[in-house]
Order: sequence, then C-alpha cells, then structure tokens
Amino acid sequence: MIIINTKWVLFNFLPYEYKALEKYLEDMALKGWKLQNIKGLILKFKRVDPKIIKYSVDIMDKVSFFDGRNSDRALEYREYCSVAGWDFICEREKIQVYCSENEIESIPIHTEEEEKFNCIFKASLKYVLLNLFTITILLFGQYMATIGSFDANFLASNLQLFTLMLYSMFVIHESIGFINFIIWMLKGRGSLKREEAVSYNYLKVIKIKRIIYKLMLLPLLLLIVSMTMMGEVFVFKILVLNLLIIGAIATVMNFVSKTKYKYKKKRIINIISYVVIIILSVVIMNGLIFSEIFSGNRENEIKKDNYILTLRDFNDEAIDKDSIYINENNGILASKLYYYNKGKNTELSYELFQSKYKWAVKYDFNKMMNSVKKINIKYIEKETDLPDDIKVYMNERGHIYLMVSSNKLIQISNWDKNLSEDELFNKVYEKVFMNN
Repeated sequence: MIIINTKWVLFNFLPYEYKALEKYLEDMALKGWKLQNIKGLILKFKRVDPKIIKYSVDIMDKVSFFDGRNSDRALEYREYCSVAGWDFICEREKIQVYCSENEIESIPIHTEEEEKFNCIFKASLKYVLLNLFTITILLFGQYMATIGSFDANFLASNLQLFTLMLYSMFVIHESIGFINFIIWMLKGRGSLKREEAVSYNYLKVIKIKRIIYKLMLLPLLLLIVSMTMMGEVFVFKILVLNLLIIGAIATVMNFVSKTKYKYKKKRIINIISYVVIIILSVVIMNGLIFSEIFSGNRENEIKKDNYILTLRDFNDEAIDKDSIYINENNGILASKLYYYNKGKNTELSYELFQSKYKWAVKYDFNKMMNSVKKINIKYIEKETDLPDDIKVYMNERGHIYLMVSSNKLIQISNWDKNLSEDELFNKVYEKVFMNN
C-alpha cells in the first residue's frame, strides 16, 4: 500500500531467513524505497532517489521481546556498528536492521560459523514454537466449532466457512515455514560438519509465504467490511478489542523502555504488564462472547411466523407475541432454521437442516448419530407410510424425532403427543419434504 511518499509492505520472515530480507531491502532501495521501520509483519518504506544501499540484518538471540525497545545490549551493539559506519534503522525484538550507502563490510556479531548458527537457530526456534502453539490453539478452536461439533450447522454459516478457509491457509503458511526450518537446520548442521558456510538465503520461500499472506489478507479485509456494513457489531467489537490489546502492550513497553530502570527491572515490569493485559483481555473477550450467546441473539429474533412449519399447521396459535424464537442461517453450502413457539395447546420446536448437496445432509446426520452414541443414546428407525426416501428415527427416550431425506433433515423436539405420531409425520412430510 502506498500513500504519498510512504509505502507499507507485508513481509513475514524468521531469523534464519534474514539474508532474504537484506536482499529484498536492497532491491527496494534500487526502486527508490528506503526502509524506515518494522512493525510486526509490516515493513514501512519512505520514498528516496533510487540508489545502492547496503543492508545488514543482525540477529541478537539474547535480546528478548520483554526487553522492549532500545535494550542495553542492543544500544551497546549499535554504538559498535555506528563507529564502523553502519546506521541503525529499526529493530523488531531480536532483529536489528542497519544500512550504509558506502561500500563497507558487515560487522559479524559472531566470529565463528557454529556460534552464529546456534544463535540464529535458537532465535528461530522460539518463533517456530510460538507459531506451532498458535496453530494448535486456532486449530483446536476451529475443530470444536466445526468438525468436532455434534452437528454440521457450521456448513450453514458463511462466516464459519470463511474463517475455516482462512485458518487453513494460515496453517499451510506456517507448515511451509516449519518444514523449511527443519530442512535449513539439517542442512546447516551438515554444512558445519563439512566445515562449510551455512546458507541463510531463502528468498524463494519468502515469496511463496508472502503470496499466501496476501491471499489471506484481502478476503479478511472484505469480511470485516461486509460484516460491519451488515450490522454485525460483535465482529467489530472483537476487532477493536484486538487492536486495543496490541496498542496497550506496545504503549506500556515503549513507556518502560524510556525509563531509567535497570535492565532486569524493565524486563520484569514488561512481563507483568503483558500477563495482566492478556488476562484482562481474555476476561473481556469471554464476556463479549457469552453476552453475544445469551443476550445478543435476542436482539436478532425474528418476530414473524410464516416459516415452512408453524403452529398454525397444527391448528394452534401462540400464547403471546413474544413466545416465538427463530434462529436462521443461510450459507453457500446449506441452510439451518431453528424454530420454537409455545402455543395454547402444544409447543413446536424443531431444527431444519437443508442442502442441495446430499453429502452435506448425510454428514450432518452421521455427526448427530455419532454424538448421541457417545452418551449412550440410540435412535430407532420407525416404520411409516411415507415414501421410501424419507427415513424416520425416534430417540429411544422418546419425544425427539428425526426425519431425513436426501437433501433435508429435521429434528423435532419435545413433542407432547397431542397428535399421533402418524399425524405428526404426515404433516411434516406435507409441509417440509413435499416442498422441494
């Protein structure tokens, strides 16, 4: 993205890929862009006259995220580099970036190849393990919300499908990084045994990962904009909360780095601040989620009764206008309707899952059967006068029925048997399955 004389570029890399960053920065300088700062995965450039600029990216394993900016170790090394003609540009945790417009040699932090390899390996390993932990948490959350849930309702939610796609792309991205890290580690150790220099140039891998990130970024931005425009305030709240978390952590750590406290005290303050902010954020996040679950949906209730199957179909009417509750989702693969209404004579409660894809309905049915089997509940297939393609199952404990066709599945709950089973099945068949 370019605004006037400033350009922002997405560039994700690990410490062992630092040579790829140096090459990229030098190529950008030839195009008239000089690095100004690094914030997370974003490189910020300012416009300059195209020129040859030599960059040096140094990895300082002993510098921690919790040291904040301008740690004592980093400042000491910068003075050393400045004397040698290298200008400090910016830092990102363990990574220090310098440049020079003169033809001078880089100043190695480590004089021995094995020492350098071990330092960069440890610095990279910390990022890799953090990424693996992040992937595990994300995958677990997605698994519980989708494949690991007791039904296939996520197929009726475009938001969940879209999120699953984004997470899948993120997993592919991080898997490429992890595999490449293992390959680099093995090759590096082999080079050390042969007393050869270790290679740190992985520009091609960086290009592949950047393409994946760009593919993720554009639809993510479109999702945020579309959800906000559709009035999905919850998504906007979560987005703002995440931005506030990042801003709070950065503000506290920048403030601490400017104090005159000793190195160890700064680190302790930063660690405590980080933990407190994360705990508060988790509490607030859970509060938002539970408030959305228990009260947010009430604001979106649909106060009408013109759905495929209603109390009127059973010659009944609601006891009052507030007794109806409907939750409806329509996705590109399926649709789901939950209906509840309390009548003067009976209660009608059902969940209807529909899809033009037979596999989706079969998948939903199998998930429901497997989930109840885990709690030792069985569904018994009933013989009916309905067409052969309509299967009817009853919960062995009674009052819950499943009616299934190739493209529809309806679960009827809490039936109080004011109607006979045959009357119930025939009415549902007439209103739900005959209207294909």
